[in-house]
Amino acid sequence: MNVTHWYDGLFYDLVIAPHQDRAFTHVRELIPEGATLLDVGCATGRLALQLAGKCGTIDAIDPSMKNIRIAEQALERHPARNVRFHHADALQFLDREPGPFDYATISYMIHEVAETERNRILHSVSTAARKIILVDYLVPPPTGTTKVLNGVVEFLAGAEHFRNFRSFLAGNGLKGIVERAGLSVLSELKNDPPSTHILVAARKAG
Repeated sequence: MNVTHWYDGLFYDLVIAPHQDRAFTHVRELIPEGATLLDVGCATGRLALQLAGKCGTIDAIDPSMKNIRIAEQALERHPARNVRFHHADALQFLDREPGPFDYATISYMIHEVAETERNRILHSVSTAARKIILVDYLVPPPTGTTKVLNGVVEFLAGAEHFRNFRSFLAGNGLKGIVERAGLSVLSELKNDPPSTHILVAARKAG
């Protein structure tokens, strides 16, 4: 399976990924030393490599071969030996390596996929990981320039991408996705960085 978008690979790594670092700083603070991590939709590996010095092991997966190639090139230049990149989607990977993991991260990815796929991903990931950290657009978005720019970026990503983004907004974003998946919200951070929502979720006890 190779799901590729026009912005994957080098463009994503140089133009889009650097803007995610502020949110990734908060993600790092949420994960304890030595935790095992599954990074779902890892793109070009930026978060995985930033967490390499803190986590015990990291399995980072992405369905785009262009992204994984860039991530593996970055890993060759990085001292980390506890990170593995995999060309696979979440369902494929967890079929053959079901965990358990202490944490899973899903950052700036869940809004890209269709509603039914979101539910399947969260069900599988929440079964494999004790806690999930999700990072995506805040819904409803704060008014202003950032809201407009985000809409333009998502529109330029392509018709299917934009359709899924709009359904993400209509479905109350991360909060709605987590509720429909039957998960509990453990903590949240809103609008830092602007228009970003960071949410920690887990399966309900019992």
